[in-house]
Amino acid sequence: MPKALSHDLRSRILAAIDEANRTVAEIAKRYDVGVASVGRLKRLRRETGSIAPRPHGGGVPRLINEEQEALVAALVQRHPDWTEEKYAATLDDEHDIHASAVTVGRVIRRLGYSVKKSPSSRKSATAPTSSSVDANISNESETSPLRVWFSWTKPARTSR
Repeated sequence: MPKALSHDLRSRILAAIDEANRTVAEIAKRYDVGVASVGRLKRLRRETGSIAPRPHGGGVPRLINEEQEALVAALVQRHPDWTEEKYAATLDDEHDIHASAVTVGRVIRRLGYSVKKSPSSRKSATAPTSSSVDANISNESETSPLRVWFSWTKPARTSR
């Protein structure tokens, strides 16, 4: 949605209307605005006596408010490997917050995190093919919880 017309431009348009020697279409063309905008400006002055733009009309309130965002942040920190669907299901079951996975993902990104998009895949069924001198050493390594947290949940991109 474009910005409201400046106060100066509104004044000039209405001054041109008051001169009464031009049509609304001519005035709209002269000031590079739409004909409907000129009509709305005339109606605004007639109804309110002012040329100031009306206040923003509001919008749809967020499904997950600021207080509930703390619950989402706690869930992400406790379970960094979950998917958005799992977070949404947990919020619904445990906290009675009914929101879609997309909405929960939006909140998580607003908090500065990114999440996995799909569940982890299974381990490969094929055995390793390389012959290692240390055959008795397991391929499974101990990974610190902090390292896992950083690999799954990382700060989101801030620029687009």
